[in-house]
Amino acid sequence: MGIPTGSDGNSGSFSISITGVELASGARLELPKSGVTAIVGPNNSGKTTFLRQVRQHVAQGVQAANLGHPALVLRVEMDRTGTLDDAVAWLKEHAPMTESESGTFFHPLNGTAFHEIAVRQTLQAGLSRGMGELQNLLVFYGDAWGRLNGAQATEQRNSISDPATSPLHLLQDDHEIFEELNRISLNVFRRPLTLDRLSKNVNLRVGQTDVPAPSIDRITKEYLSALSSLPQLMMQGDGMRSLIGLLAPLVTSTYPIVFIDEPEAFLHPPQAAAIGKILGEQARLKGIQIILATHDRNLLAGLLESEANVSIVRLDRSTEDETIARQLDSDDLRKIWNDPVLRYSNVLDGLFHRLVVLAEGDRDCRFYAAALEAAASDIRLPFPPGDVLFVPSGGKAGMPRLARVLRSVDVPVAVSPDLDVLNNRETIKAIVGSLGEDWQDIDQDYALATVSFRQSRDKVTIGQVLSALNGIFSGREGEVFTAEVKRDFSAQIRSKESPWSSLKEYGELAFRGQAAQAAERLLAKLDAMGIVAVRVGELERFAPTLGVAKGAAWLPAAIEAGAHKGVAARRHVAALAETLSGA
Repeated sequence: MGIPTGSDGNSGSFSISITGVELASGARLELPKSGVTAIVGPNNSGKTTFLRQVRQHVAQGVQAANLGHPALVLRVEMDRTGTLDDAVAWLKEHAPMTESESGTFFHPLNGTAFHEIAVRQTLQAGLSRGMGELQNLLVFYGDAWGRLNGAQATEQRNSISDPATSPLHLLQDDHEIFEELNRISLNVFRRPLTLDRLSKNVNLRVGQTDVPAPSIDRITKEYLSALSSLPQLMMQGDGMRSLIGLLAPLVTSTYPIVFIDEPEAFLHPPQAAAIGKILGEQARLKGIQIILATHDRNLLAGLLESEANVSIVRLDRSTEDETIARQLDSDDLRKIWNDPVLRYSNVLDGLFHRLVVLAEGDRDCRFYAAALEAAASDIRLPFPPGDVLFVPSGGKAGMPRLARVLRSVDVPVAVSPDLDVLNNRETIKAIVGSLGEDWQDIDQDYALATVSFRQSRDKVTIGQVLSALNGIFSGREGEVFTAEVKRDFSAQIRSKESPWSSLKEYGELAFRGQAAQAAERLLAKLDAMGIVAVRVGELERFAPTLGVAKGAAWLPAAIEAGAHKGVAARRHVAALAETLSGA
């Protein structure tokens, strides 16, 4: 790559970036100048279309037309710092170039040569008119299939003074850049790279020779044999080819603006996390702007670990088939990532689903997912059951925090707590608020429904507990103390301890008289808000006669017994589906 000559410009003063994107829906997105914007959302929400249309606007400016259907992007705002001399100086430092009597020519790897005068004229006309062919020097676009051949072998140049036409030529010219790519390969795949400079075609090989590389004018037969025995990169699996094919152009040329569609394609989850971290580091260390579309939470986790400025934009389709967008900026995202409860949950997966249901624990989530799949044909979901994600909240207290995070990017959320969520007014009130609802709408019904449970009781003596137990178990002294007997035993003890325990034991049947009417109104209003309490009381009451106590053994036993297909379970997931279908 060339060195700045013949210019008074300062390459460090030049920058170019996308500052804002206005969508046809009226939404306006602000993109970090130096950092990563991740476009996420469910399938068919417009992620690839977004990238393609933003790129077209960058090239054509206000003249952009024929963007295809749907026309998602209305306008792209760009910013440039530095003078024209600064821009030329930057290109001389970062782009392949040649100089002749007719002037300086810059040579993009994927286009025709661009004269310095053309660079000045394009930038002088203003970015609102688009970059035209200049984008080949300043913008990189990598899609899944193009990356598979991004590091393919290329012919040697006729002369060492000829400009590079491939990233491999640039690796050939700069050993430090090659070592950067080699370190990445070692980190992700645990396999080093060797640049074959001796064959007719320059190519990357995987591994290292057991013969030390000689000087260029003293090549030995032993080294040639060892080198030729190394497999070529293009003979490796799609994952390695794709990742190296993506990174080779990025590490060899500092494009200010980078578009990448599904960088995780062909990669296993740990490798997806690794590429996310690498891209974040590239953006942070080189001051470039990366805009990518992804389906993978592992890649998002890698981006966040890189400590780059990361913004998430979630796209979805409205019922009128209009693409809507919601943005989570870098500061808010960093707060989420620094929260251990959120960081180690699967809440980020919710960004890629149509709907998210928050349940108290993992067993609840798995049971409800099975029930939803079993009932899907009856309740007529407008999308496959797999588009609904069940997320464990670690108890009722964790539900508001998760709900607020998901709603901040317009992920539809429902909450499925056990019925005894009503025993703590502050907890249920926090859940209501996290879903954007007004507590005053249910305050009166809550007070009426729970008044008998909230009345203070006299302290219970041991004698009273024993008397109650004797009344239940008298004459059964010879029975085996089974799990079912133990449950009845524990229920009697709990009933003497707290009036709220009957909610778990008997569900909505625990409400009596006028309180039952208030409770029905209360639960119906909560359902409409997206808070679908377990009306049978708690998870285990979906299979009350199973004979298996709470714990790891309950779920497989309940599924085997078909409890997830029972009337109560189907009623519960139907209520969830009804709430979410209208979201």
